[in-house]
Amino acid sequence: MSHIGAYAFPEGLGYCGDPGLAGPDAAGGYGPAETITSWTSKATGKTASAGDLARAAYVLGKYGQTRNDEQAAAVDAVVYTYLDAGSAYALPDGKRALERLGYPNVSPSAKQRATGYLAEAAAFAGPYKVNAKLVEGPLKTGRKASVILDVTSASGRKVPGVKLDLDVSGAAAGSASVTTNADGTATATITPAKDGTVDFKALAKNLPAAHPRSLSPNDAKAQRLLLAGGPSSARAELHLKTESPQGGLTLTKTAADTRKPLGGVEFAVKDGAGKTVATGKTDAHGTWLVKDLAFGTYTVHEVKAVEGYQLAADQSVSIGDLKTSAVSVTDTPIPRPATPKPRPVTITQLPKTGA
Repeated sequence: MSHIGAYAFPEGLGYCGDPGLAGPDAAGGYGPAETITSWTSKATGKTASAGDLARAAYVLGKYGQTRNDEQAAAVDAVVYTYLDAGSAYALPDGKRALERLGYPNVSPSAKQRATGYLAEAAAFAGPYKVNAKLVEGPLKTGRKASVILDVTSASGRKVPGVKLDLDVSGAAAGSASVTTNADGTATATITPAKDGTVDFKALAKNLPAAHPRSLSPNDAKAQRLLLAGGPSSARAELHLKTESPQGGLTLTKTAADTRKPLGGVEFAVKDGAGKTVATGKTDAHGTWLVKDLAFGTYTVHEVKAVEGYQLAADQSVSIGDLKTSAVSVTDTPIPRPATPKPRPVTITQLPKTGA
């Protein structure tokens, strides 16, 4: 398939993994493909790190299945670099690596490709983690909320172009799936249907594998071959509590005659059924604040006025939109009884009497 490295097998293209040993023609056949969890180089005797295995799997999976000779040669060089680090076949300085990429029948672009693959794998190879975060909380029944998602690689970089399948219970989801953008993030929307719990799950199921697969030769003098690993997956779950949206009201009490605030005035707030849901008094500034009222229409009832003032009439107020409603109540002084005017008294002169 390529002048360097790529051999066709029923499982896909294979790349040699043991520099210095004989090629596939000397293998006497190969056993079934196996997932590699540990790799010891037969060229150096060193065990490849889990990170290098993941990076090799990334490049094999993304670029290994190719009919482009330069691309196959670059993948071949990358495989040796990760699994046989420090050998003459490893980039960036291995003598044999540079010789093989400098063959007359290998395009100069092969080395450039290999260098790019190494840099990309360092940034975006797995294993992966899906991260999900509610933008603002808590969730409110009937109100749309946003969840920010990203998929991070082993290096912590956010991976662009990853499709996430969504599974949401207890709320209506804006879409069945989202895909991370060029910045590696995606936004999902959910609208809770009722109070309770919303279970939000996001699954990325077609991520590059963190482990390559290998074919072992029947004859140990031949090289093992590396195949593209299967896909890996990652998921995130959020279990969010939903509650009814609430608001509040601020009541301000003043005197009608002096326009000054009245403190110590007792009030009650009643719901649509007439049930008292809050009681309290105005402070020295004539203010009373009521919090945590569910959306709806309420009646503000003055229970007891301060001495010298009449009770104010009930007022209706609507609570909604997560805002605090303002209510102004003015008390009118109790009229003083009129002072009666003195009535003139005419005394009739009595007749004089006597001897």
